[in-house]
Amino acid sequence: STNLKAVFLLVDIRHEPNANDLQMYEWIAACGYQPVIIATKSDKIKRSQMQKQLALLRTTLREGSHVAGAGELPLQIIPWSGLNKSGRDEIYAVLDGLLAEQEDQDRQEPGFSPVPPEKEAGTP
Repeated sequence: STNLKAVFLLVDIRHEPNANDLQMYEWIAACGYQPVIIATKSDKIKRSQMQKQLALLRTTLREGSHVAGAGELPLQIIPWSGLNKSGRDEIYAVLDGLLAEQEDQDRQEPGFSPVPPEKEAGTP
């Protein structure tokens, strides 16, 4: 779809990606998207384990994929916790970047006007 700009894949940071995680990652890559991995439940692991678990996710997703070129995709993984909201700002930054890119593309379209057309007289 030309409207779809990104796909976020949620995986549990506490575990190695399972077959469903790998299948979704492969599908996203096969469709030509670079997934943003949201590693949920980051509050459930010790800080000392964070880098180890992120490396496990990165390695498993890259090496487990059978989609040509998927292993070479830059892999953005954002640890997130719904409990303490860590990772929220990073996710918002990704979304802000995507919106800014879209606004730039819209401005380059012929006939773009940043001001909406005036309402017709007599319409609410």
